[in-house]
Amino acid sequence: MIVAELPIDRYDTLRSVRVKLGMSQQEAAEQIGIAEGTLRSWERDSSKIGFDYIQKIERVYGVEHRFIFFGKESTFSELMRKKNTA
Repeated sequence: MIVAELPIDRYDTLRSVRVKLGMSQQEAAEQIGIAEGTLRSWERDSSKIGFDYIQKIERVYGVEHRFIFFGKESTFSELMRKKNTA
């Protein structure tokens, strides 16, 4: 399934994208190459994910990491601009 066809919105998280793809934690963890408990932990706190695994998640889920971590309508530069003007 192509993620672009899914109704992914700006508030989706690592877990909600996996669920929308119809993947179990076990299936997703196997495809990413991690233990199921590790994925469960990441779904609670995605700040602990290393860059290599972020790239694997992008490939397995078929979505750019910024959609999962910052929301569909956000970009890193927009976030930095908002931070610097606050």
